[in-house]
Amino acid sequence: MSMTVSTDPLVGRVLGGRYEITSRIARGGMATVYRAQDTHLRRGVAVKVMHEGLYEDEEFARRFDLEAKAAARLVNPHVVSVFDQGVDDMRPYIVMEYVPGCTLRHVIVQEAPLTPRHALAMLEPVVSALASAHDDGLVHRDVKPENVLISDRGQIKVADFGLARAVTAQSATATGLLVGTVSYLPPELVVSNRADERSDVYSTGIVLFEMLTGHKPHTGDTPIQVAWAHVHEDVPAPSTYLAGDGRRGRELAEHIPAYLDALVRTCTARDPSDRPADGRVLLGLIRSARVSLAQGRTDDPAITSLMHRGGGPRPTSPVPAPGAPTGSPARTRTPVSPIDRAGAVRPGAVATPRTDASHRPDASHRAVSPRTPREAPNPTIRSAAPTRPRNPGAARTPRAGTVPTARVRSGRAPAPARTRNSYRGRRNLIAMLLITALAVTVGLLAYRFGVSLRTAASSVAVSGAAGSSSATAAPLAGPEDPPSIR
Repeated sequence: MSMTVSTDPLVGRVLGGRYEITSRIARGGMATVYRAQDTHLRRGVAVKVMHEGLYEDEEFARRFDLEAKAAARLVNPHVVSVFDQGVDDMRPYIVMEYVPGCTLRHVIVQEAPLTPRHALAMLEPVVSALASAHDDGLVHRDVKPENVLISDRGQIKVADFGLARAVTAQSATATGLLVGTVSYLPPELVVSNRADERSDVYSTGIVLFEMLTGHKPHTGDTPIQVAWAHVHEDVPAPSTYLAGDGRRGRELAEHIPAYLDALVRTCTARDPSDRPADGRVLLGLIRSARVSLAQGRTDDPAITSLMHRGGGPRPTSPVPAPGAPTGSPARTRTPVSPIDRAGAVRPGAVATPRTDASHRPDASHRAVSPRTPREAPNPTIRSAAPTRPRNPGAARTPRAGTVPTARVRSGRAPAPARTRNSYRGRRNLIAMLLITALAVTVGLLAYRFGVSLRTAASSVAVSGAAGSSSATAAPLAGPEDPPSIR
């Protein structure tokens, strides 16, 4: 930002009895930004004063108050902090952190086309700020290079969260807003004046296109022509656009990998359902692309397919930043690899062919266990539908050049084995009890049968003995001797 000495009537005034305006910094379609001194805290601040007449609209006044408070709650190193807001002489104003330096617009004018590495390095802090805002349910609605501030120390911060939503309540200002940001306007805002997190993703994709090519994708003689071009025309891939811009353009196009083209195309899809779900998903895609660029991969079908799918459903945990130690999470919360997170396909999306049949739609919401794909188009990207290895419990050492993937020992994978062992033990116990009961029953029956046999044998023996005694006594008595004949 360059401060300008001006005869502006607000210069020298004290707003709200506290903020002394010292100079004018810039003037936009809905407000003027001033350099000011906080007389209470003795520090420099930036004060954005809305144009006259806006506060007469009651709906604008209500939205301005709500959105300013929502923006003040955002806590992120890449978000311009909001300190205060108020009204002075029917002019609403908002007091913000003062960031000495320049805007992304200045960098694009001076240096574009940027190299892919440079462009993504500058864009990642912007998307980090959007991710934090989207996590809190706040949509920016006016993402453009002018709202990206770069400090003298190289810090990148996003300004004006929520202000665009407040301004849409006033028709005249809405027209001015259209003139100022028409090049980054998502189609749904043109058609229905409705926006969500995916609208910010679209505008961010346009900014990335401009950083890579040095040009806006749509042009026209009037703002309305440009606006309707967003509705009816696709944004071309950056390399395709550059290839038609002479020899120099063709040389630059060769340095843009296919997965970066795919990232721009998926972010700027005219149908919001084809874009990444929000800033958090987009942040994962950008970090994946930065890892691939750092490893020198110029062609990677797996990550290109990932970009085309738009990153899948919204993740449940943050993405590790590039440079995080391999195999260790970047944060203390349960981490998920950006590639694993984005591997699942949204309902209604077209899935790419897979090399195995173990895909589960909700895989992106579970802790990642140490699994490997049977086949993968590139050794550095894990398949979105991993299969179980022969030994699930064995630890694996990450291969050189692979994307860092966090693993969690959640204990869920071995659960089926423990369940099977438990069932097997129960069956064995029941079988042993049945065998024991059967043995006891057989023993009792055998015992009773044996007693019966012995009793019967004894009876037979006694009967036999009596018969023998009778037979022995008979010869002793014998028949009478016949009379002798004399």
